Amino acid sequence: MKTVFPDKAVLVQKKVTFEALRRLVMKTPVKTGRAQGNWQVTIGNPAEGQLDIVDPDGKNTISAGMAALVNLQPYQVVWISNNVDYIEALEHGHSQQAPQGMLSVTVEEMKGMFEREE
Repeated sequence: MKTVFPDKAVLVQKKVTFEALRRLVMKTPVKTGRAQGNWQVTIGNPAEGQLDIVDPDGKNTISAGMAALVNLQPYQVVWISNNVDYIEALEHGHSQQAPQGMLSVTVEEMKGMFEREE
């Protein structure tokens, strides 16, 4: 069994979080960019409430998510949340832009990445 040092664990966690966030943001249907702008990265607890942000290309949301990880400590829990009131409808195929959703597709993709690494 390999030993993972704390610094390496944080680096891996940041990379995985970045990739998951990037995929979620890019898969989120865009009408105004409000749903894309509401993906929030937090440490320790999920985000509460909605942001008053519109980010139709997703770049600012991804940057903000990565900035939230600057002080990440080894083995802390990282959350990626979206609290817009219609995010569940989008996840369940309400938009033709993402008929399969965003989160479930991203989770399966990420699982596939780790299965290949073994």
